[in-house]
Amino acid sequence: MREQFTFYRSFWDSIKRLKKKDDRLSALEAIIAYALDEEDRDMTDVAEGIFILVRPTLDAAAKKSKGGKTTERQAEDTAKMNATQAKDTANKKENKKENKKENKKEKENECYSARTRFTSPSVEEVAAYCAERGNGIDAQQFVDFYASKGWKVGSTPMKDWKAAVRTWEKRERPHGKGWSFDDF
Repeated sequence: MREQFTFYRSFWDSIKRLKKKDDRLSALEAIIAYALDEEDRDMTDVAEGIFILVRPTLDAAAKKSKGGKTTERQAEDTAKMNATQAKDTANKKENKKENKKENKKEKENECYSARTRFTSPSVEEVAAYCAERGNGIDAQQFVDFYASKGWKVGSTPMKDWKAAVRTWEKRERPHGKGWSFDDF
């Protein structure tokens, strides 16, 4: 039981916006009864919405006025909140571990499947694809170029040699000259 409490302007600003007088009175009585006597009152639904927002401020002020001592209800609320937070933290850590494991497996599968699926093309295969596309790329030069690089695009293993051929097409000089290693 307290003899006084601080009633903040924000409390009043919220309460005075309530349209119905009964809602305003209900919110005021609930705040005062709780702050002075730690008494929970029945209130209208709208007043309860205001009270839910004000209650943490009242609890903190009550705790401070008691020199840091908490009421039994506050101690229970804090214990419940701490237990919930601990459970949430544990769940998040577990989910993080599971996600890391799944991501690692996916990466391993991608690397494995990329290594097993890609086979370097022969000069004949590249020549046939280039003839089909009518791009005029020298198939021997293409195969020699990527073979010398270990069939890598930059530092990444090549996944699709046909895509590399299409990229060479885009880099073809507009005046019709052939390909040169200087183009890369």
